[in-house]
Amino acid sequence: MFCKQCGKEIPENSNFCIYCGASQAAAEPAGETVIEPVPQAEEPAAQPELVVEPGPAPEAPPAPELVFDLPVPEAAPAPKAQEPEPMPLPDPVPEPAPMPLPDPVAEPAPKADEPAPMPLPEPVPGPTTGGPAGGPPPVPPTPAQPAGAAPSNGGVSYDLLLKIFAAVCGVICLLRALGSIGGVFSNLFSLVRYASIPSLFYAVLNLATVVCYLGAAAMLALLALRRTKENTEALVFGLVASAAGLLIVRLLSVFVSILLNVVFFRFFNFSMLLSYLGGLLGLAFWLALCVGGVWGILYLMKEAPQPASVINDPAAKMAVIAEALKKGAGDVQQQAGAAAASAKSAYDAHQAQQAQAAQQAQAQAQAAGYPTATRIPTNRSLIAYILLSIITCGIYSYYFIYSIARDVNTMCREDGEKTGGLLAFILLSFVTCGFYGLYWEYKLGNRLAANAPRYGLAFQENGTSVLLWYLVGALLCGIGPWVAMHILIKNTNALAAAYNARNGL
Repeated sequence: MFCKQCGKEIPENSNFCIYCGASQAAAEPAGETVIEPVPQAEEPAAQPELVVEPGPAPEAPPAPELVFDLPVPEAAPAPKAQEPEPMPLPDPVPEPAPMPLPDPVAEPAPKADEPAPMPLPEPVPGPTTGGPAGGPPPVPPTPAQPAGAAPSNGGVSYDLLLKIFAAVCGVICLLRALGSIGGVFSNLFSLVRYASIPSLFYAVLNLATVVCYLGAAAMLALLALRRTKENTEALVFGLVASAAGLLIVRLLSVFVSILLNVVFFRFFNFSMLLSYLGGLLGLAFWLALCVGGVWGILYLMKEAPQPASVINDPAAKMAVIAEALKKGAGDVQQQAGAAAASAKSAYDAHQAQQAQAAQQAQAQAQAAGYPTATRIPTNRSLIAYILLSIITCGIYSYYFIYSIARDVNTMCREDGEKTGGLLAFILLSFVTCGFYGLYWEYKLGNRLAANAPRYGLAFQENGTSVLLWYLVGALLCGIGPWVAMHILIKNTNALAAAYNARNGL
């Protein structure tokens, strides 16, 4: 018998072809010898090399004696429920006329571009195991690129570049706005003091410049921190509007300056015009660099808005900008609140630690026989010292020396030194013609600087600084001794505050 699929001779009563594996169980109506065309795609993926033995071509037997007319056993056909759905053919092919038998010799040779046959071909899936034989292998799916991955442009992140560029330009615009604020106050001062009418015009123009610079800085900050695909066009509109406002204000400023110089001062020359035009061109170049840089980076990101659509519907774009500013302000407020809460918790923890250390210090002081710690004043000031000394005819200066010596001996009692009191200060100053007073202040400055690290402080001034201010600073119109006294008062107040905090006072 011959295979109904490939036409090759196979053993009698075979259910499957040994060459192509096609089932031979389904019987066709008797008397018909219809041979269906075999698509090229259904050839076996790998088949053994066909060797045609020489010999006379077999004669075609008469139609009634064909193998196809033999009765087929009833148990041979496979159940139709297990047969897969036939693969749809790409193009309908008309059935050929009935032929006696295909000639094995006339079978077309395999194409040259087909792969070489493998020694052991993989088994062809049958009707119950899957798709057609010889089908293409499944193509593995391409893994999707995760969100936030580096773009395929050589590792350059245009979004990060836009943030950096917008942040730098925003800082520059903010600094220029602060510089223009100084001009506003200067113009207002001239207007109030000299009643200068030109100062009023310049104050208004400088104020408009401040507003435009602040608007540009705000748009750049939003582009760097709060930009989305939805609000990009509105933010670019705000930046362009701020830049246009700056150019208009500068043009008005140049016009007003020329007009005022001609009308009020009757002075104008070509160099002044060049100076005004140079400033105008410099501003135009800076704004073109800022706006063009932002648009260029957005263009590389394929998110740049169309120039014609930027100026369309300004009211809607202003609403989007206001919403972005509101969200940004809310985020800043939330972060500031979180930072304040963190700082407060840290301060409370520090205060609790200080209170615990104060209790331990008091317990140690009581165990050592020291008296209970008392609060030391921290509100001494040089102005109060001068005024009270003048009012009391110098008596307060002696009380000040007594109180500061007492407090320093209390705060620094563990260093093994002692600052002389009021009686020693008066007597030794009288004996040494006032030199002991300089020595007393020198020793006091050194003692305060030496005990500052025990309380977590560090003073830049010491006794040498105090002495130099007394001796050399006296040549500076007599202000040196007052500076020296200010140093002693300031360091004493700082040490007293640390002492009170440590002892919970």
